[in-house]
Amino acid sequence: MYAHPRDLFYELGLRVAPASSGESARERFARRFQRARIRAEKLANWSARRRGHAHASIDAIYQKVNWFIRLDRPAAELIEAELTLEEESLYPIEETMLQLNALRAAGHRILFISDMYIPASMLRPMLERMGVMEEGDRLYVSCDIGVSKHNGKLFQHVLQAEGLRGEQLQHTGDNAHADIRMAEKLGILTRHFTAAHLTEHETRIAGSRLPRHPGASRQAGFSRRCRLAMHLIHGNPTHVLDDVIFSVIVPFLLAYVLWILDDARKRGIQRLYFVARDGEVLLKIARELKPDGIELRYLYGSRRAWLPPSISTDDVDWKRLLAVAGNANAPVDITARAGLSEVEQASVRVILSLDENTWRTALAFEDACTFIDTLTANPRSRKVLLDSVAAKREAALHYLRQEGLMDGVNWALVDAGWSLNGQAALKRMLSTVSPSSHQIQGYYIGLARDCLPEARAGRAYAFCPPPGSIFSRRRVVLEHCFLPASHASTRSYFLKGGHATPDFSADSRNNEELEYALRLHTVALASARLLKQQPAIGDLMRRFRTQLTNSAAGFICAPGVQDAIAYSMLTAVADMRQEREFSRRLCRPLSLADVWTTMGMAFSRRMAFKSPAWMWLEGSIALSPSYVAFPLRFMLRIDDFLNRIKSLRFPRCKSSSRIDQGKT
Repeated sequence: MYAHPRDLFYELGLRVAPASSGESARERFARRFQRARIRAEKLANWSARRRGHAHASIDAIYQKVNWFIRLDRPAAELIEAELTLEEESLYPIEETMLQLNALRAAGHRILFISDMYIPASMLRPMLERMGVMEEGDRLYVSCDIGVSKHNGKLFQHVLQAEGLRGEQLQHTGDNAHADIRMAEKLGILTRHFTAAHLTEHETRIAGSRLPRHPGASRQAGFSRRCRLAMHLIHGNPTHVLDDVIFSVIVPFLLAYVLWILDDARKRGIQRLYFVARDGEVLLKIARELKPDGIELRYLYGSRRAWLPPSISTDDVDWKRLLAVAGNANAPVDITARAGLSEVEQASVRVILSLDENTWRTALAFEDACTFIDTLTANPRSRKVLLDSVAAKREAALHYLRQEGLMDGVNWALVDAGWSLNGQAALKRMLSTVSPSSHQIQGYYIGLARDCLPEARAGRAYAFCPPPGSIFSRRRVVLEHCFLPASHASTRSYFLKGGHATPDFSADSRNNEELEYALRLHTVALASARLLKQQPAIGDLMRRFRTQLTNSAAGFICAPGVQDAIAYSMLTAVADMRQEREFSRRLCRPLSLADVWTTMGMAFSRRMAFKSPAWMWLEGSIALSPSYVAFPLRFMLRIDDFLNRIKSLRFPRCKSSSRIDQGKT
């Protein structure tokens, strides 16, 4: 399962490297072997053509390999190793298998025609073991016959050998010149099969230069394999974002879930709670993988649902979620985030003697903090707040108890991550029942640099360390492009008949967004099934985890124009209330005015707090004219450099990039 056939030679080099070599020495040997194998094939083909033979055989190739690299193994052993690896990397395309079976059932003869250095005596047993070739099928290989499809002579040979006219033969192939143009010149009916070609994203991931990174080649190859499976299963439905879904997003999510399950086993965790909404697709993947010894559950929750029940006069961490950069921060917004109803808000407004205009006027950060302190310091307004909190806490704790969080099992949360406000809120709620009954812990894609410490939030395990990575700084892309859910956000819980039930806010997304979520979930499930059927693919994902995360980071930092256009259909809501009035397009074309605004955000904390969220800045840059994109890219480079310095000097720095803070 490689992006390109020649990538197999690198893996072969690793297998035939001297046994005494260390890892780095084996990798150096593999690179040298790959180059030698490619050069030997070119030389062998050149020699064959001088003798009037179109293709050299694998035996002739390995007679030349020692010209380019010193090997301590006989040629026969190397050939056997290559054939073994070749067979391991092959898989039948189910759509093609269905076509073959239908043709056989209709009484047609099947002929296999290949430009290949592996002779029919070696290739046929491989195809028979895979169920591709059956008794009665014929195989014509260029290295046996001495002519190739590339100049049409192999087709001429087949027609003559089979006693056919051109119009009596239908040929299916993927090479536009050798399989289509050359065949059509002889009157052969053709079908151009292009589904196995690498897509734009797969080509970019694999890279164009040798030696290709083995992880990049395997990632592109896995994406293609999943695509080909979906091509069959769902009658070839396509989505404008299929390329990035298959090649970038789903491999990243699979690697994340594999890492979670592996680490949970090591830590003896018995139950995983996948937190709504970001955890929905992750739970679906995990259930397809069917891990032994770990119970998988879905936990409806959100910052909005967990913050109000966690409010306490003994703790101040909850206050940081009431005034948030880039959000609406008038007193009416702050009290709404605290969970107060409209009636309770009106009561607080009267108690604090605020007129309607002041109540709805946006506050600067310092003024917002002052208002929060006033709200909790005034005995009457504090009573309104705490009475509201008590009712919400009763329902929330009932739900948590009902879902088994208090039954003594060693469990952990699974979510997207960032600042651990949700985990900290859960910890505060549970501590009101039994302060030391359970060690709160959770798995996350990444953490923000301002994430709460273990003493206040519990343990957190990050898939993409360190805190402050691009994944936390562009969290909006992860939440909306990588982890879209099929349902709306949980805003609270209510009790009915002794049962606690989640209460959902109205879904602010349009039909296109819901269709995208469904498509991503469908692809993720199909890919997870493939992973379950082929455990070796999971091993490769574990081995090349860094490549998968780098690929995802690269997409976030440098999206293509077409991807940015497609993703501009999505809306994102920075405010934890997740209501339609706070939604904005994920990305949009920017103007020079936006450049000045971004510069102001970078240099002014006050402006950074009050400015509306940019959402996906890199996606917006991709949609913007060059005179806007250039200064913004320059600023992002500087910002990225400063973030790297902060990560080295202040791993848990309290303030993140002002361009990013509260915006993504």
